[in-house]
Amino acid sequence: MADFSSSIAVLRRWATFSATEPFPADFAAWKQNNSSKFFELAASDPELVSLLSGSAPAGLVADALQGSLSPTPKTQEQRQTEATSAEVQQLIEANPYQVGNMTQAMRLEQLDPAAAKKLRAESGVQTPTEQAEAAAAEKQQQEIAFQKNIAAGIAQQQAELLQATSRGY
Repeated sequence: MADFSSSIAVLRRWATFSATEPFPADFAAWKQNNSSKFFELAASDPELVSLLSGSAPAGLVADALQGSLSPTPKTQEQRQTEATSAEVQQLIEANPYQVGNMTQAMRLEQLDPAAAKKLRAESGVQTPTEQAEAAAAEKQQQEIAFQKNIAAGIAQQQAELLQATSRGY
């Protein structure tokens, strides 16, 4: 396991969590002796916990060792937003409308209605509401065309009547 006692970002994150408690030389022992604080730390900064417990992904370890790790942990809202964005991206790539996975389609509708609508359009799929709206619009266009035909027929009859009347005088 890497030694993070010289990583400024890791030390700052620890200081954010506990300004008075020294950085633990043995995180496993600290975890056993401070279980309630451990759960508090795990909730507030899971990246720091994964680094100190030796379970961090290689990219996170590299960031910490390289000095590019943020000295402030992400908020719960930021982590949730990132997780939601990742899930939306995964659902878009899976294209649930094309494969007919309605569970994933409903999840995408819930998370990002605009992306879902775009993906439905690209896949040629319509919701029942969109189908009803399209049918209503089609019916309205047919009614407009019918009214135009009637108006044109009436105009033609009037023109013929006027022409017949003018010949008779």
